[in-house]
Amino acid sequence: MTRRAGPSSRRNPAERAEDYYQQVADALVEQIEKGTAPWTQAWQPGEKAMPANLQTGKAYRGGNSVWLMSVAERRGFTDPRWGTYRQVQELGGQVRQGERGTAILYWKFETRREVTDRAGRPVLDARGKPVYETTPRLTPLVRRYTVFNAEQCDGVPRPERIHGAAWDPHAAAERVLTGSGARLKHSGEDRAFYDLRHDRIVLPHKEQFPERTGYYQAALHELGHWTGHSSRLNRATLLEGIVEGPDSQQYAREELRAEISSMMTGDRLDLGHDPARSASYVGHWIKALRDDPREIYRASRDAQAISDYVLAFDRQREAERPAAPADRPAAPVVPMPPHPPIQEPASGEQYRLFQRGRPAPSLADLARESTRTPSTSRSR
Repeated sequence: MTRRAGPSSRRNPAERAEDYYQQVADALVEQIEKGTAPWTQAWQPGEKAMPANLQTGKAYRGGNSVWLMSVAERRGFTDPRWGTYRQVQELGGQVRQGERGTAILYWKFETRREVTDRAGRPVLDARGKPVYETTPRLTPLVRRYTVFNAEQCDGVPRPERIHGAAWDPHAAAERVLTGSGARLKHSGEDRAFYDLRHDRIVLPHKEQFPERTGYYQAALHELGHWTGHSSRLNRATLLEGIVEGPDSQQYAREELRAEISSMMTGDRLDLGHDPARSASYVGHWIKALRDDPREIYRASRDAQAISDYVLAFDRQREAERPAAPADRPAAPVVPMPPHPPIQEPASGEQYRLFQRGRPAPSLADLARESTRTPSTSRSR
């Protein structure tokens, strides 16, 4: 018997894409309101991990990464690995009957064509592999794939640890900060912020933080804002957010990018995540997603670019990263389109924005504490 096409099947690709973005936005708005959105939750090193493909081990990127974390939170998955039905089968596993998959998007920004000689024969490289040439697509090709979490499958091998026992996240974070060349100023203030006028990051002293991890989490968050400078990623949300002020939608959009990027970077360095000021932006983030369901994908794309840019300063991490198999072409790096020059604010005070909340006691507080009767230390 022939099935009649329903209204949803008659929708064109653009309409189906909008339905998808709306579904993602609605789910994230609900989680933001409950305080359970991925970037609004704190976790300690080792407690969580960003989603990765169970066959290749590669981390999902941008909006797919945030969306899979959102689904895992709602459905109670603790395994960060995901894969298509075919990938699960190729690993010797099987998706359990009745399990419901999750849709993600794949963007193809270029076309790939095998190179041939005048006789029409494939051109081979030094390893005897076919040579391909790529050309950018005028309009990216978007495809939807359905993936399943490893906890929805039987017979999937357990993952190996990403970092060995000798991995030192504090040393890695220090290499990132030093390699970036960013100017760091330490003061006795109990706040951390990026100072655009002097192009520097202002932080409390390390001893003001209860733990070293907190210091590096704050520093890397502000380093995310630092990347938005016109001489680096030239991010519109940074400069426009400063012009419009801390109560503006643009300011909150920049903070959304910095918060998601710090979550990504914290995971990749095993530092965990500390959403120090998420509560201040909840209303703005909800409005942004309701006004434009695609905003979370734009923000996640920018956040991924920030994290990639920042981690490139850790030369040792790059050197220790396992090389891709020789027969697998490297994934193309898609450059972010530059924004046109943006007029910077005239008011000097406006530059001292994007500061995190009270991360630690001030030096004066510590001095007062040292004169009091010692008390039993409490775990944080």
